[in-house]
Amino acid sequence: MLGNWILQKGAFRFLILNLLVAIAYAYGVQFSHEFATLRGTVASVWFPSGMTLALVFLLGKRVFLGIICGSIWAISRSLFETTTSLSIPNYVLLNVACALGNTLQPLIATWLIKKFAPHPNIFSHVQTIVVYIIAAIVSPTVSATFGITSLGLSGLISWNSYGISWTTWWLASALAHLIFTPTLLLWKNFKPFHRQSNILEISLISILFAIVSFASFGFRYRLEYLFLPILIWIVFRYGSFFASLFVSLVSLIAIYASGQGYGFYNSVSPNESLLLLQSFMGVFSLTSLILSAVIDERSTARLSLSQAMENLEAQVMERTLELRQSEAQINGFFSAAPIGMGIIDSDLRYIRVNQVLAKFNNKPIKAHIGQTIHDILPDISPLIKVFFQQVLSTGKPVLNKENTSNAYSPNGIEQTWLASFFPIFDIHGIPFLVGFVVIDITDRKKAEADLQYAESILRKANLELEKLVNIDGLTQVANRRCFDERIELEWDRLHREQRPLSLLLFDIDYFKRYNDYYGHQAGDDCLTQIAQNIKKTLCRPADLIARYGGEEFAVILPNTDLQGAITVAEQIRMAVKKLSIPHQNSDISDIVTISLGVASLFPSILEAPSLLIKQADVALYRAKQQGRDSFFVFSP
Repeated sequence: MLGNWILQKGAFRFLILNLLVAIAYAYGVQFSHEFATLRGTVASVWFPSGMTLALVFLLGKRVFLGIICGSIWAISRSLFETTTSLSIPNYVLLNVACALGNTLQPLIATWLIKKFAPHPNIFSHVQTIVVYIIAAIVSPTVSATFGITSLGLSGLISWNSYGISWTTWWLASALAHLIFTPTLLLWKNFKPFHRQSNILEISLISILFAIVSFASFGFRYRLEYLFLPILIWIVFRYGSFFASLFVSLVSLIAIYASGQGYGFYNSVSPNESLLLLQSFMGVFSLTSLILSAVIDERSTARLSLSQAMENLEAQVMERTLELRQSEAQINGFFSAAPIGMGIIDSDLRYIRVNQVLAKFNNKPIKAHIGQTIHDILPDISPLIKVFFQQVLSTGKPVLNKENTSNAYSPNGIEQTWLASFFPIFDIHGIPFLVGFVVIDITDRKKAEADLQYAESILRKANLELEKLVNIDGLTQVANRRCFDERIELEWDRLHREQRPLSLLLFDIDYFKRYNDYYGHQAGDDCLTQIAQNIKKTLCRPADLIARYGGEEFAVILPNTDLQGAITVAEQIRMAVKKLSIPHQNSDISDIVTISLGVASLFPSILEAPSLLIKQADVALYRAKQQGRDSFFVFSP
């Protein structure tokens, strides 16, 4: 009976645990839609992902039932609220795929972290935090693939939108891992404040945080960069938990403000606003995670180095009078120390090194003795020689100096050391030797370099994305989207300045015949050659040629009156003729020609740019009616 009671009690706890997980998951879904949504139904951060990763990492597979039930409930409720009718097979497929993806996602992330993280404390080492970031970014690809594929198979989304839907799903889950999971996992590190000075400091930080948040998200002042010094201060003073908590609070405020139409990201389109918000939160969370890890790792190294230096300095000062008698003890201490150690004399010659330092310098211990610093380290001796001489002349230690060697380690990475130097006194209190300790920080420097490289790749990717958005893929001039944006901007600007705006619309005469006769590849080459030639013909940076559609192009001429537009139109027409592109099927010439419509207006607040476009289009039609290979000026 006792055994049955224990089993029943264990089953009861299991059911209660998973019931709480399912309820928390359901509220997380509701929270994501109602609190973390930007002007629609697109959640910028998927809160359940942050919660499930923390639960699976801490409790393992025991919470799978709760995650599955919460996932099914959320999907069913969403379908019910949207009155979407699904067949039973599609309903089952959608629930199974999403439940499977939502359980595999935290399971894979947990496995990656525990498998490849070199330290049990995830957030206190740079190498480990890099593993966590990779796991947090990679694992959501599973749930995104399962979920979006099932939505496509069920007919709830178009396959044409598969890529953007998949990216939105993946990015929302990855951001939840980066922003909120660390706060949940670091909760055990929370320590309440007792000293009044800490309470006062926290109050000042909170006031500053409230002011910056209110100014940034309430009045749309671009002051988000002021969160960074607050974050740095919190990292240095209170550690990784409070840093992650601060990131979570900033992200929640940013999400809520953007969802309510406030904040500096709401001055652009909804899609751009979502991307800007997610970029801000992603960069801010990555900065917090990496900075916290670097600070913790550096603090640990400093503490270890400081303790080693204090012990060494005390022992050396106490043993100076009996140095020869305690040589064996010092040899033992040198050989057992986990950091590089050495002693040089006043001539800067090595008189003692340990095995760790010898390994750093890629030379045996015996090769060091009696040799100068220049003999052993010719590339960095001019730099560190100054420190040795400073210690010998002042009798004061020089701490925590970084040095980079041109000598490379076996794995091909340039070596960087953190070194400290301290004096060894003779019986008269005069420094005659210099002891030093060295720690290899090459791995940390490599991590910093990798981060900079990743940032440069991201910047290049952003430039390429901007090019893809605004440039026509065939002709490499501005596309229709860029044209629409530019003419709106110029219309508003020239309305304020009360200056004219001119527009040319032109297309290639008998281009369909050209395509039929010479082939589509030749047609593409013809379009590209004409577009690039006209781009060179336009002299002013403000002028813009854009592919308006098919073989039709548009030229925006800001601050140009009608006479100037006519001059440019004739220049363009002649520039095309000078290309002498053969056109055997043309009724008017044996080379390619164009027809142009010219229109010019003073922009008015009572009219829209579409009026100017319509006038240029009418003029183009008249130019074709009058025999082509010419331009026609619109006249009311």
